[in-house]
Amino acid sequence: MRRLESAFRMNKVSYGERYRRFIEDLAQLPSLPAVVAHLIKVVNSPETSAEDAAEIIGKDPALTTRVLRLANSAFYGIPRSVSSVQSAVVILGFNTIKSLVLSASVMKMFPQNGPLNVLDRVKFWKHSIICALVAKTIAQSILNVAFIDPQSAFCAGIMHDIGKLIFELFAPKEYAIMCKVSREKNAPLFRVESAAMGINHADVGRILSDKWGLPLDLEQTMVYHHDPKAAQKITELVAVVHLADIITHRFDCGLWDHETTPQEWEQAREVLSIDDSRYERIVSSLKDEIDKSQDFFAIISG
Repeated sequence: MRRLESAFRMNKVSYGERYRRFIEDLAQLPSLPAVVAHLIKVVNSPETSAEDAAEIIGKDPALTTRVLRLANSAFYGIPRSVSSVQSAVVILGFNTIKSLVLSASVMKMFPQNGPLNVLDRVKFWKHSIICALVAKTIAQSILNVAFIDPQSAFCAGIMHDIGKLIFELFAPKEYAIMCKVSREKNAPLFRVESAAMGINHADVGRILSDKWGLPLDLEQTMVYHHDPKAAQKITELVAVVHLADIITHRFDCGLWDHETTPQEWEQAREVLSIDDSRYERIVSSLKDEIDKSQDFFAIISG
């Protein structure tokens, strides 16, 4: 960590001042659109029906179009045409709907590369979507030993790195330096963030989750995906997203070519009852899944 901190000593703004300014700026975080916030709250209620969710979605023409496109896409491979939002909700499930509306909303909030082109949006979303697909595959493969809803894992995978977009939005110059240091020193980006600002994108995820009122499963995975042993709840889901993030990096699907892979928690596979043979089966099954990421990206980007 000291080696990383030394990379920022030449900056005229002190470490403490950078931290203070950044935290103050986070007060300006945008809120989720009202329809999205309402829909997330509704789909997290055990009393909600597909009709309830469809009624909310139907009030937003763009969201309606995306939901129907996803239900009829090759991404899900439904053998018949889906023409109503209510049918789409039944087929896709609440967690898939949550993934769609959250990712589409975030993409709309941060539609293009920042002013300094720090984060390539296509690579960022490719990483997030592939991580989501990997998380879903892991969850499906261990259903016999741990009940983790595959669609919850997918949603958590989509959202796990959103804090990086917030860094770029509120500290673009500093984040450009962080990414440069990460590349040059082959250091995981979250460690460079902590060394430079005293806070990393996982910490920002907690602030964002509080601001947006996100459910606990999303908050825990956003905050602890680099340190699943510290998760207070939903440890297995956090471990799934952690392992999915590692595997996605190993497929060289990061923010830039050959981005440094974060260290794998030594107990991740043990917690999930994944031995070497199961791990290899998971990895070998992903090559076809990666191709599907383009379908989902096309839909959420409109």
